[in-house]
Amino acid sequence: MMRACLVAIVLIFSSHVFAKKWSFVVMSDIHIYASGGIPSKFKNMVKHIVEKKPEIVFITGDHTSGNLGDNYSLEHIRMWYKKLDEALAPIYDAGIMVVPTVGNHDFYLEHHKTAYTEWATKTLLRYHSQLNFEVKNPLYFNFKYKGQEFFIMKFWTYLFDTAQRSWFDKAAASKPEFFRFAFGHVPLKSIRGRTNQSFYKSTKESFIKGNVEIYFSGHEHMHWDEFLPSGNAKGELRQLTVGTTSGTYNHPIRSQARQLHCLDDTTCAAPATGKRFLIERRNGKPGYQVNRQNFLEVIFADDMSYEINSYSIDDKRDLIDFYID
Repeated sequence: MMRACLVAIVLIFSSHVFAKKWSFVVMSDIHIYASGGIPSKFKNMVKHIVEKKPEIVFITGDHTSGNLGDNYSLEHIRMWYKKLDEALAPIYDAGIMVVPTVGNHDFYLEHHKTAYTEWATKTLLRYHSQLNFEVKNPLYFNFKYKGQEFFIMKFWTYLFDTAQRSWFDKAAASKPEFFRFAFGHVPLKSIRGRTNQSFYKSTKESFIKGNVEIYFSGHEHMHWDEFLPSGNAKGELRQLTVGTTSGTYNHPIRSQARQLHCLDDTTCAAPATGKRFLIERRNGKPGYQVNRQNFLEVIFADDMSYEINSYSIDDKRDLIDFYID
């Protein structure tokens, strides 16, 4: 896995000669408003995603804005997903497959769980024949596509429960033919706050043992890229936190991470690649990412090589690179 990671990193820095064979996009934290309103910038990002012509769009959770203690009816929450489908319509209409991952704001209460499970099942049933898997459990499952293997995890909170762990260990026991990617909502290692050490250590080691190449997550509303080393010399796991595709709100990088990875109050470097991005102060606090609305594109040239591009939008809502290098 180390060799594959190094190959992928080299390719990132030589993207001008990288011939696209196929691609997928990762986005996260759409947060359809409780009123059913669609964040206006999200519509713009959908347009840019469609123009990239990926074959799959993965969403790493928080499609909605459900919260503990809200009293919305099941029908009201179902309306959120109707509005979400309206927002995603250009992606559906372009023939791009959508694979969702459950987030905490999708799953707090029973009505949230019911509505999300209904919507995720319906969405996945659109593509079960193309992705060649039976939709039994829309919360965690795996499938293979064009030689690559994908694991969708039920990580809406910091818990790798016994049933899911048993399923993962069995499903990931064999060595992958090419690359294996995992998707969940919460990151294993936090960049904005305190890391749940038990979840981090146990899940990281399971992923490394299971030959996961990259774990894609959301939740933190910032874009971050780093390698998580193993404690037993088995390799390392790359964690890519996507950011928010709607740009509804953002959090600052925690102070310890700024001290390690930020050059000053204007730029930081992603630990995995050393590529720089812009930060700024807001309300007197440093460490907010300037380009705060993001999605990722993973491009395959062949079965053994890929590159990752990180995107944002400028003030005119034109697509730009997240990194300034």
